[in-house]
Amino acid sequence: MLKIADADSAEHRSDSKNIIISPVACALPNRAAGAPKLSGDDKISLMPGTQLAKVYGAERDTEEYFCNYEVNSAYGERFRAAALVISARGPAGEIRAIEIPGHPFFIATLFQPQLSSRAHEHPLIAAYLRAAAEHSGAGSDSGKMKGVAASR
Repeated sequence: MLKIADADSAEHRSDSKNIIISPVACALPNRAAGAPKLSGDDKISLMPGTQLAKVYGAERDTEEYFCNYEVNSAYGERFRAAALVISARGPAGEIRAIEIPGHPFFIATLFQPQLSSRAHEHPLIAAYLRAAAEHSGAGSDSGKMKGVAASR
């Protein structure tokens, strides 16, 4: 999609000039001592009209992270040119989720929904399960997934 032959992650310590995944620029203030720089919860802004915003039914939310690397925002325009949509941003405009519009379910997040699931299913996990059931051809079994909660 991006058509960048040498695209890489800073984790690999390669000589690539196209580091798409870079070290986290600013550590979260509420992270535990010794934890990854992007560890703990932080606010996200959901971009209107995206599948992710529809899943959440909101413009903002708080999500949990546990990582030292993030999407290099310098590649935002290349993502758009490749038909990827930035669907969530962090407080300083950092890319926190991307998606492919019109795809049954292609949403990639930097945050980890499984870390913030509580008494109810996480809306993103529930949406994924619904999409999988609807597109699996499971017939009557797919109806079982439609009852999965989508709120928290």
